[in-house]
Amino acid sequence: MWLLLSVAGLFAAGIALSLWFSLQASGQTQQRLLELEATQARVSLVRRLDYYHTLIDNIARDPELLDLMRVGSIEAQQQWALSRQRLLPDLLGLALVNPQGGVLGEAVALRVGPSCQQDMRRADTLTDIRPLLHREVAGSEHIDLVSAVREMDGEILGGVFLSVRLTQLQRVVDDSRHPDHALTLIDAAGSTIVRQGEVKGALREVRLDIPQTGWTLLAQAPVQRLTRGGEMQVLAGLLTLGAVLLLLGATMLRLRRTMLRDIVSTRDALTALARDEPVPEIVPHYVEFEPAAADINLVARHLQAQRARLEHLSLTDPLTGLPNRRAFETHFPQALGLAERQHPVALVLLDIDHFKAVNDRYGHGVGDQVLLALAQSLKELTRRADLAARLAGDEFVVLLSGLDAAGVDAWHQRLADRFRSKLNAFGLDLQTSLSAGQTWLGGVTGDTMNAALARADRALYQAKARGGGQLVQDAAPAVDAAE
Repeated sequence: MWLLLSVAGLFAAGIALSLWFSLQASGQTQQRLLELEATQARVSLVRRLDYYHTLIDNIARDPELLDLMRVGSIEAQQQWALSRQRLLPDLLGLALVNPQGGVLGEAVALRVGPSCQQDMRRADTLTDIRPLLHREVAGSEHIDLVSAVREMDGEILGGVFLSVRLTQLQRVVDDSRHPDHALTLIDAAGSTIVRQGEVKGALREVRLDIPQTGWTLLAQAPVQRLTRGGEMQVLAGLLTLGAVLLLLGATMLRLRRTMLRDIVSTRDALTALARDEPVPEIVPHYVEFEPAAADINLVARHLQAQRARLEHLSLTDPLTGLPNRRAFETHFPQALGLAERQHPVALVLLDIDHFKAVNDRYGHGVGDQVLLALAQSLKELTRRADLAARLAGDEFVVLLSGLDAAGVDAWHQRLADRFRSKLNAFGLDLQTSLSAGQTWLGGVTGDTMNAALARADRALYQAKARGGGQLVQDAAPAVDAAE
């Protein structure tokens, strides 16, 4: 008892000392964290505003826009603005204005409100880069930006007006805020633009100006007497105290705990076996458990090997040894992802010309040899990064990466020559050849496996219609996109 009380007293004194140091450093730590949070939120807001400034400036410098502002009709100018609105769906409104700030087109169709029009009639509107805030209509709160369209000599032809919903700034504030803190963006008059969170009671705050806007970002946090680091130190001290006290009485239970560990590992292994899951190797601590552990480990290895064989069989064509359709369907998303990252990936659909006639005349045994000749040719000419699979019957599909159109055509020619050599090696003098249809993955928006196979199948049909023995490359992705 005296030993336990002494240990408890020492640890209590250490915890109290650690708590005192934590309280001393708590205020500085909280202030630094709040300043860091406010700085990061400010950077995110500035980056978002710079994005819209850059966007509208790039639009204003569009060479096509100069001619449109000089000689274009009001209808053409309105249609131009509407087309840009459709390309930028996150914007509220976009319009062209004349040098006096008047909207070129129907303000309602271009989503330019009366207050926005009134602001643009100011003399300095086209040269003022500060965003203007409008909150007159609930649900359509937004900021306006205007960029001047200039002639080569600097003369102002007009401007581009752009309005952005406040929800864009609200999202930035939401993403930047600490769960227990509050972030508020206020304008020069002190009115709230966007806000997230609320802090009651004693608090700390940091104010940062948003450049070129007249806005201020206000970050607030509650005053904590003890930081999370201090709480963790106290908790660590208490846990350490408990661990030391437990260690004093743990020696007598060591034998029992070790034995229970063997029982638990054996139970987990049996549970994994019953659930058909990977079985961890059992390493017993006592010799009495070794026979049972060895039997369970042996059964687990046999079952895992059997599962691996079954999985291989489910993905392999039994006649040719090539991957089957299921394996192709499993691999296709990876190839499509590679194509969407701007890597050329070709899908080639192969078909043996006059294969049915070979089966009818010479029997299915010879037909199987023809299929094996093609499969062996594909194995020899397919690289590790590619995939060749048998879909059904005499229909094969190949995914080729890193080749251009000429490379795919050369690959098909080598395959046809190799296929003919294999037939001769098998002693088969047959009047058959290889027809192929090829398409590029990712060439259309939202490409899918079925769409790609359909395109390749159309190209294969054209190859057949031209007499077979050749490769036809699909050249109509725009049609697929329209469909």
